[in-house]
Amino acid sequence: MRLLTTTFIICFLASALIARSQPDSLLHQANEHYIQADYDRAAELYQSLVDSGYHNAELYYNLGNAYFQLGKIPYAILSYERAYRQKPNDEDILFNLEFARTYTVDRIEPLPVFFLTKWYRGVRNLFTSNGWARIGIIFFGLLLSLALIFWFARRAWVKRISFAFGILVLLITTMAMIFSAQQKRNENLHNFAIIFQQVVSVKSSPGETGKDLFILHSGTKVEITKALGQWVEIRIADGNKGWLPSESLELI
Repeated sequence: MRLLTTTFIICFLASALIARSQPDSLLHQANEHYIQADYDRAAELYQSLVDSGYHNAELYYNLGNAYFQLGKIPYAILSYERAYRQKPNDEDILFNLEFARTYTVDRIEPLPVFFLTKWYRGVRNLFTSNGWARIGIIFFGLLLSLALIFWFARRAWVKRISFAFGILVLLITTMAMIFSAQQKRNENLHNFAIIFQQVVSVKSSPGETGKDLFILHSGTKVEITKALGQWVEIRIADGNKGWLPSESLELI
């Protein structure tokens, strides 16, 4: 079911939300409350599934939708970000994430990215680590088939063609496995967070005695670069850095 507003699309993904082994009755209740616009109860039930250890993109996506309807923008952004980590090629997740960000206060101009780097990341994000691993396995099987053809072929032109295609398939296999490893690392690396405190001063050093450098507001995404006690060093999209109390943010 897709619920539309003039500027915001909410995809209500009811089918295949979680595996059969998960509590379907709880999921069904959450879905029903969402349909009835009881977003408080829907968010509570979706969150209880997450707290019970169930994590997938669809669940986080629906949780984000419920939080957005409640006006809890930092919670919505956090949920969308977690969904995007698991499905980086999902256009609906990305659309809702970008739209939710328009409700935040901070307007940070990101550093320019070299076009080849941007292209590389775009290709890598087409699939998750498991998706790239499956592609790698398929092409590795094809590579073995081409190797057998090359080995047993008697005609020179068949050997040439199988060899040429073998080189291409080898490159694709290698690329897929590299992308799979990088995506797996990104999926397991929790070095990004969302600011949850309404307003927080970024300090020049860990501790309240540090100089105030700039202010951030709830919903802003930051990268954690260091941790020291109850303080973390963060970097924002424009490259500026500083220290925040760890209690002011939530890891993605």
